Amino acid sequence: MKKILIILFLIVAVSIFSSSLSSDYTHLLKSIHSSQEFNNIYPYPLKNEDSSEMGWGYFYQQLEPFWYVIGKYESHWSDLENGLYLSNSLPYVTGLTSGFNLDKVRLIFGIYTFDPFLTDEEILVQKDGSIDQNSDRRRYPENGYIDPFKAFFIHRIDILPFKNLRLSFSEINLVGGKFGDVVDFNPLGVTHNTFGEGFSNAMLGIDASWNPIKGFQLYGQFALDDYVVPATEAGAINYKPTGLAWGYGARAVFKMNDFYIAPKAEYYKIYTWMYNRWQTLLTFTGRYDGIDYPMGFKHGANMEGYLIGLDIFNNKGKYKVLFENYIKGDIDIDTPYDDPRKPLYEEYPWEGPAGELRKIIKVSFIFEFNI
Repeated sequence: MKKILIILFLIVAVSIFSSSLSSDYTHLLKSIHSSQEFNNIYPYPLKNEDSSEMGWGYFYQQLEPFWYVIGKYESHWSDLENGLYLSNSLPYVTGLTSGFNLDKVRLIFGIYTFDPFLTDEEILVQKDGSIDQNSDRRRYPENGYIDPFKAFFIHRIDILPFKNLRLSFSEINLVGGKFGDVVDFNPLGVTHNTFGEGFSNAMLGIDASWNPIKGFQLYGQFALDDYVVPATEAGAINYKPTGLAWGYGARAVFKMNDFYIAPKAEYYKIYTWMYNRWQTLLTFTGRYDGIDYPMGFKHGANMEGYLIGLDIFNNKGKYKVLFENYIKGDIDIDTPYDDPRKPLYEEYPWEGPAGELRKIIKVSFIFEFNI
């Protein structure tokens, strides 16, 4: 037993100092500096070669062109500092990330499970299908939405038409109140049929990255939670209003001695009812030790503003400075879905910020040293 523990310790120690995985954005920034394309998610393989690795809480294996990471680890899927549909606002994810790499196309799949615990009040709301007038469960107010399961499924396709251009399309399927089925778990699926059950909250994600010149990147991300066409707005009174989010930015990356220096500026717009849902198990939040964290934009919904940041790193450490300035309304992810302000589109526009407004100014200094 002692020998086994020593071997495991050595495997983990080696993986820390010679990891085959990208665990942050230093590799993305290096690729921008050298004008080499690199994926905007982590964890992600650094090389296209067979390898395996065990780290703290996870196991990674690559059998080119297929790879997977399973366990508990930090994750982020965006070029933006604050991702819009799967971001590092979550302390960690528990589950599987896998991919299949081709020359001009990449397929990436993720499944992550979250604490399905509900309070007594949340259970009563969770199984009340009558709240959503478009739900196929509205005829069964005491039957449905109550299985202890909440999982985030994501299917993504990367298209690489040129060396300096990446386009990504993601389908997110949040399943809660029932256990996932074979359609949800299919790692090669691109679209799901979520109609007819009412156990899914789907979202579309689009990413774009362009490096017009060496050391400079233009990037953006768009997320569509729901969209109601103008002709049917009246039918959305008891349903999900239009929920959109987008962010875009620009950064430069240059090198001074052995330091990489990357200033950036980003703009964000999050609609009023983005991420929200009347069932806790279908709201885009993850519960950790009784606290709900947004899966997407870390400050929640119903806001807009900008971020200015500076990343500096070398082999010995990483340094980050962020200045964020937002206008945010009081409607948010935890606002009850039957809030009387939801149908009042004229007074509380869905694009927001809506309600009582406040200003958020945040300055962050983040330091990390390699020992």
